[in-house]
Amino acid sequence: MKSGDTRTWQATAVVCSVLLLAASLGAFAVDLGSARPNPVAYEDTVKLGLAAETEQVAEHEGASIPRVEVFYSQYRYVVGYTGVGQALSALDDPGREQQFGYPLAVYASDYAGRSPRCANDGTLVTTTNPDWVSVTEAQFVVGSDAQVAGHPVVVPFSSPADAAAFADDCGGRVVDWETLRRDPPTVTGATGVKSQVDDRRTSADRRVDMAQSLLDREVSVVVGRDAPTIQAAVETAPPNTTVLVPGGRYEEHVVVNRSLTLRGPGARLSGGGNGTVIDVRADDVAVTGFAISGVGNATRATNGGVEGSTDWDAQIQRGYGGGDAAVAATNVSRLYVRNVTVDTPSNGVLLRRVPGAVVDDIAVNGSAEWLDGFMGVIAMNDAVVVQDSRITGGRDGVYLHRAPGTVVRNNTFLDQRFGVHLMYTSETLVADNVARGQEASGVVVMTRPSGNAVVGNDVRHANGGIFVGGSHSYVADNVAVDTDRGMVAYATQTTFEGNVLYENRVGFAASTVVPSNRVVANDFVGNDRHATAGPGPLRIFTHEGRGNYWEGAYDTSLDGDVTLDRAYSPTDPLDRRLHRTDAAVTLSSAPTIRGLRALRGTTPGFRKASIVDTAPLARPANPELLANARNETATGAGA
Repeated sequence: MKSGDTRTWQATAVVCSVLLLAASLGAFAVDLGSARPNPVAYEDTVKLGLAAETEQVAEHEGASIPRVEVFYSQYRYVVGYTGVGQALSALDDPGREQQFGYPLAVYASDYAGRSPRCANDGTLVTTTNPDWVSVTEAQFVVGSDAQVAGHPVVVPFSSPADAAAFADDCGGRVVDWETLRRDPPTVTGATGVKSQVDDRRTSADRRVDMAQSLLDREVSVVVGRDAPTIQAAVETAPPNTTVLVPGGRYEEHVVVNRSLTLRGPGARLSGGGNGTVIDVRADDVAVTGFAISGVGNATRATNGGVEGSTDWDAQIQRGYGGGDAAVAATNVSRLYVRNVTVDTPSNGVLLRRVPGAVVDDIAVNGSAEWLDGFMGVIAMNDAVVVQDSRITGGRDGVYLHRAPGTVVRNNTFLDQRFGVHLMYTSETLVADNVARGQEASGVVVMTRPSGNAVVGNDVRHANGGIFVGGSHSYVADNVAVDTDRGMVAYATQTTFEGNVLYENRVGFAASTVVPSNRVVANDFVGNDRHATAGPGPLRIFTHEGRGNYWEGAYDTSLDGDVTLDRAYSPTDPLDRRLHRTDAAVTLSSAPTIRGLRALRGTTPGFRKASIVDTAPLARPANPELLANARNETATGAGA
């Protein structure tokens, strides 16, 4: 048999398999009638809603979190929402019925008889855990002082009298379910994050401008002329002045305990391979112009400077926040590290509780093996701006832990485990960075944060591209080239748009059990497989009549149309071969195949673990970005 005949035979076999599958699934949409399932323990649900940090803080503070669980007619799992507002947002989503069917039952936490109250700071607390009540039988207190980890909450009750009593104590008003649905609480979604991207850039610009003003201080002490060592100069200099360190080699550790600028044009500072080299213990400090080496090799510490801490993350603080660094600061404000070169077996810059910190135009050379080193820049507990820097080697380029509002932009990350690594960190901007050669991925967002924006990044020749967890985030205008998986969506209620996935083994991996993301106007070109899906119902990669560009998903009768005249499924055994196998292109036009495709997206749950684009684009949505992806020299900012 000729090779071409073999390909045709294989493709025909695939068609037969698909047709048999269609016959067996023709009546998949089952109406369960009026039966209403009983509520389950919240731990047994698939959870959506609050960021993991918010839940951790809430539980640590003894707060009670109002929750909702929904049973859908065409979804095998019960979906749990932390927050009534989150549930309302999901129930009102236009694509909900197509993917999940209709809600068979909706239950909310019932605070009736549980003595709920607002603590002094507004935290919702209760004597015992709430039970469940059907939302149609509940009363809801809205607009009260009740909050969880700083977030206002809606509090449900099965008893109108208990709801009224709570409103008398904590404020707010009592409404029923239908009234609440007509006027739901505001939930910041991915669309809101998209509108905030420019504001986050502007906010970072302001922070950088404020930090740069620290470089304008007059020189008060010159090392070698007015003081024998850098440390002696620091102890001599008046606050709010500059210590000038002339070019040369200096062997010492420096503790900066007053507001000063250390300027070392051409100065080489070594810590002798022991401990942190520059330890900042004062507000409003700037360090610029140094080449720092001889950093100690401790990447962990037994105490991390948080002895006696009762925070829920104290163990993480000790493990990650207490190693050696070229420059380290704890519990101070407004530190500016600029134009510094670091050779380190551990951390480059370590920041813990340092609001207003800016790391600008630095070069960090870490360990060749990522397991041997640590972080280029690590920030914990407060926002930082990291920009225009180049970090090579080590474990992670930038590691963030509980540092909401951080901006990481215009940097280059080479040969780490992760280029940018977010842990319990929400509302950040990760923009216009270049990542190459990562063992794991160029950008990774972990531990269910919310409201992050990952835009304009360029990841190539890494094991993984951009992995996004959490919820309500915006992932746009990124490029992933030559990776095992270009983009992985662990996230929920997140928008992925305008991205280019080029020549990856898998372009996009939809890994969440609940398919609540918006995936639109992305370009899938040259991937071995354009997209894959994990367990769960049908995922619709179309929004408001517009889909994505899938190389190979073309028709012979375009005539200038913007979208194709048939749906495309990158998980379909035939469609996924269209850009790889000639026979697949021929068979795709067969009447039987066209008839089968017409069913896609019309029946909730049709063909599990699958993706369908009901309006695929006839041509790339991002032609300039795609051209850059094809051009290896177009590596983006900072490369």
